[in-house]
Amino acid sequence: MKKFSTIWTIAKKEFSRFFKDKRMLMSLFLPGVLIYVIYSFLGGTLMDAMLPSEDYTYRVCVVNAPAWLTEEALSPYGDFDIESVSAPVEDGEQKVKDGALDAYLVFPNDFVIGGLGGELQEVKLYANSAETTSSMAAEYLTAALSSVQYGAPNFLLVPQDVATEADLSAMMVSMIGPMLVLVMLMTGCIAVAPESIAGEKERGSFATMLVTPVKRSYIAAGKVLSLSVIALLSGICSCTGVILALPKLIGQENISFDALGYGVGELASLLGIVLSSVLVMVALVSMLSAWAKNVKEATGMISPVMILVMLSAFATFFLPMNEWYFFCIPLLNSAAALGGVFSMATQPLFVIITVLVNLVTAGLLMWALTKMFDSEKIMFGK
Repeated sequence: MKKFSTIWTIAKKEFSRFFKDKRMLMSLFLPGVLIYVIYSFLGGTLMDAMLPSEDYTYRVCVVNAPAWLTEEALSPYGDFDIESVSAPVEDGEQKVKDGALDAYLVFPNDFVIGGLGGELQEVKLYANSAETTSSMAAEYLTAALSSVQYGAPNFLLVPQDVATEADLSAMMVSMIGPMLVLVMLMTGCIAVAPESIAGEKERGSFATMLVTPVKRSYIAAGKVLSLSVIALLSGICSCTGVILALPKLIGQENISFDALGYGVGELASLLGIVLSSVLVMVALVSMLSAWAKNVKEATGMISPVMILVMLSAFATFFLPMNEWYFFCIPLLNSAAALGGVFSMATQPLFVIITVLVNLVTAGLLMWALTKMFDSEKIMFGK
């Protein structure tokens, strides 16, 4: 009995230490609360945001349209705006690729259901699989045409995808890339920052550094600089491994990232966004590490930040990130700007705003970190 009594006494001591510490309680329950709020908020919003709205009107150009193919006939599938022409449009495919049309449907001359002389006639359906609205339009048109064919093969529908390999690769990378980059960068920060600050506080070596005749602002800057480089290297290694394995992960080994064709502008934008984002993350994690008493507490306090980073990456799916003020929100702006770069739709103004806002935010966080280093209560409190 004495053995169990001793075990229970030690357990009670740990329970008392944990449950009486508000900061450790927060690190225990806050991640679960944030996950509940995020999942409840997202719900079906993410999928709904990726699909066209219910009142969206699909723009379709039809060459030699048969009498039965009308907007009313397609109404069960959605709202369609059909432009009927009697001859092929010279730039019809390009309009689909540019987004001016959602689909381009070409019937042969003298089209007759059942074919001419028993020979099936080809009906070509041009769509862009890299665009959601175009893919949905093609799906609905295919369903409508299939209903006409029910019972007998009356004609041959030939899908024509105008999306190039680069378009498909860019779409895939733009969907997954921002979250991967931000999460991996944050993971690198979490791996090094708590040990560098909270760990040294716990061991007592940080106190020795603070009493040296060195400005504490220099100590803060040195910490953030070194941790940023280490976190960046860790993030780059992790992102490279995940991106190289991505085609196999999603079962699309034919997707080639070499086909994306990123130019100097995209690479420079990517570098600026990543570097400025790392500074923000490291400064934020360093503040939490300085506030914590030990590495364990620091890790618990940082966990909600990782959830916020993931939320920022997901938020770009359902927020209209086409206004400049969205890019004034740290981390959210990084996810949106990365998405623009990966999809090869970079807007220089948004990238510049993102980098400047991140640098200013990192500077303010470093200033706050310096003030924390100046506080004897924070740095030497038990």
